[in-house]
Order: sequence, then structure tokens, then C-alpha cells
Amino acid sequence: MSHTCHLPGCKTACPPAHLFCRKHWAMVPRDLQDEVYRTVKLRDRTVNETWAPWWRAQALATVAAGKKAYPGTDVQAEKWLAKEMAFADTLESRA
Repeated sequence: MSHTCHLPGCKTACPPAHLFCRKHWAMVPRDLQDEVYRTVKLRDRTVNETWAPWWRAQALATVAAGKKAYPGTDVQAEKWLAKEMAFADTLESRA
């Protein structure tokens, strides 16, 4: 399997349909897990404005897991989150 967990720094193999490996997915609060599942169903096959809600959900999930996996990285996580949210805004503006 060539797909790996999307949490920065993790090289654990996982199925392509999974955002994170089992360990890091367990670090995501249940409400964010539910939001990722809900929004993944909204996406079209091509990356367009339909991806914006999922993009936000995966970014919030990534930050939540990252803060637990790598304590003390809050500043970097918040900067990264701002970039991800701006990208989601860009996707929505393409509508």
C-alpha cells in the first residue's frame, strides 16, 4: 500500500479512502470525525467548490490530531489552518 496517513510526519500506511492511520484518527474528536464523513459525501470527483466543506473539515481534524500527537505545535498548526481555510474560501469562490 503506497498511501500514507495525512498527518504531517506520519508515514504509516493506510487505505487510500482513509484520511489518517487508525492511531491518528482516534485523536480526532468524534464531532470532527462525523463532519469529515458528512462532507466527503458532498464532493464531486474533480476538485471544485464542492470540496470546500470537506477541505475545512479535514483541516480541523488534522489540527486536532496534530495538537495531540505533537504537543507544543499550536502556533504552527494555527498558521497551517489559516492557509487551509483560505484555500477552502478560494474553492468556494470558483462557484
